[in-house]
Amino acid sequence: MSTGKRLAKRSIIGTRVCAPAEDGKFYAGVIHAVKTPGVAGGDGHANTGETRYSVRFDKQRSASTREYRETELIGPGFQPVTGFKLQPGQRVYLTYNGREVSGEVQFHQPAVDEVVVKIQPPGHEVSTWLVPLFLCLPFGTILPSEFPVPRA
Repeated sequence: MSTGKRLAKRSIIGTRVCAPAEDGKFYAGVIHAVKTPGVAGGDGHANTGETRYSVRFDKQRSASTREYRETELIGPGFQPVTGFKLQPGQRVYLTYNGREVSGEVQFHQPAVDEVVVKIQPPGHEVSTWLVPLFLCLPFGTILPSEFPVPRA
């Protein structure tokens, strides 16, 4: 891990991602370090270890930091949200009546690509909708995450 050097032109450091916490839910964070396997000894053969990404979580997670493999992260250059099962209570964002609203996952059926989400649109009572997951995702959205939105 390099410190104090200029970042490469396409550095992954600073990329916003979602990573799983101990409770199984995904939370927003930023990659702040990358640990790549080095060369093992003098024989010149590369170490077969995996690259690890150090993610610093946002304030909701007490600004804690943990390391993750590439396959555990959701975000640009990593895994899409469709490859994971969302846990009940997971905060998600979707478009409802032309507005982005927050919701809470009630149940996720990955086999049929549907998520039951409880939403509370501004000025309305709580609603529950069954929607295909791909319809909830505006292009480029990092879906499961915990952004600073008041909890319903």
